[in-house]
Amino acid sequence: MSDELQRVVDSLAGRLGRAVAVDDTSFRLLAYSAQVGAIDAMRARVILTREAPPEGLAWLRRFRLGQASGPVRLPPDADLGLLSRVAIPVRHQGLRFGYLWLIDTDQTLSDEELAVATVAAGDAGEVLFRERVIDELRDARVGELVRDLLSPDAEGQQLAADGLIEGGFFASRGGVVAVVVQPLPLAGEEVHEGDRLALSAALHSTVSTLPPRECLSLVRPRHAVLILPQSTLARFPRVAHDLRTAVQDRLGAGGRWRAVVAGVGGATQRFADAGISCEQALVAIRVADVVPTFRPVAEYDALGIYGLLASQPLEQLDALKVLPAIDALLSPDPELLVTAELFLDRAGDSRVVAEQLGLHRASVYNRIRRIEQLTGFDLSDGEQRLVLHLGIKVARLLGRA
Repeated sequence: MSDELQRVVDSLAGRLGRAVAVDDTSFRLLAYSAQVGAIDAMRARVILTREAPPEGLAWLRRFRLGQASGPVRLPPDADLGLLSRVAIPVRHQGLRFGYLWLIDTDQTLSDEELAVATVAAGDAGEVLFRERVIDELRDARVGELVRDLLSPDAEGQQLAADGLIEGGFFASRGGVVAVVVQPLPLAGEEVHEGDRLALSAALHSTVSTLPPRECLSLVRPRHAVLILPQSTLARFPRVAHDLRTAVQDRLGAGGRWRAVVAGVGGATQRFADAGISCEQALVAIRVADVVPTFRPVAEYDALGIYGLLASQPLEQLDALKVLPAIDALLSPDPELLVTAELFLDRAGDSRVVAEQLGLHRASVYNRIRRIEQLTGFDLSDGEQRLVLHLGIKVARLLGRA
């Protein structure tokens, strides 16, 4: 609760000689005075948990307080153990920020006292309006700094890192990790403004579960970015999964997406290098797009050779001379490519390959000979095995296999 809002609440409580509380529009507690006079179980529970319980919310919604223009008297409810109370809308500049509450057990609040409380509710609205403006200005400034932090300009990155720390927006000068979540549209689909709003809402809900000053966030045209100290990610290891789930839930199952994927970059040594981790997270998403086994959360450090290959320009990978050999494997029987990849992944252990494919070892040997004939590679030669192995991974990455 802000000091200024607390002063409004305490001043009104002193003038009326009764307890005062202020909630936001979702009935989450923002400020409360010392408890003077009667108090019911609901008020005590709200003070302890900062929000109304489900049965209390259901009761409140019956009165349609969102449509109220002045004080509303709410009757007692014996079943819920609720005393009679008065709700006064907290508004300023035509915006509604919540409700000011007074328990009025014997309904002795006079019109003059309600008028005083209504003025106080207006003062509370002005305080909350100013705080919203300040928050919006702060968010805009942080957004500018985070964009500079993730830009390719090394000098701008360092200035942004210094600004975020010196402005009290971020609490770590050490290494950080970037988490990126991106919806992968089906062919012909695009990420629209409504999708970006869904990304923003999911990012906001995830950030609200993390400690203040230990995370930075940004919504880009196609994805959402979260930057955390490495120590924070260690304390909240599910944050990438939670953010991806939140994005998927808000985007809905409209059939417009191949998948919603999270990428986790490697840890940087310096805060100013957050952009490196962000690019690595995007590489991880790129790999997960074409290699589904890395979904739904792809960690750059777990990509293996894919991490190295995906960092290269696509046109350079597409020009590799080994790719025609991969095409030669696919044309007669796609199972030959599966066998070749598994054989190379398992360092030529034909027994493991036979077990995983459900084949007799003799059948594996026959397939290996066929692979050698079609590709022209001698799989008893370590260097040729390496070239073919890389070629298969590149083909997967390019979507050619």
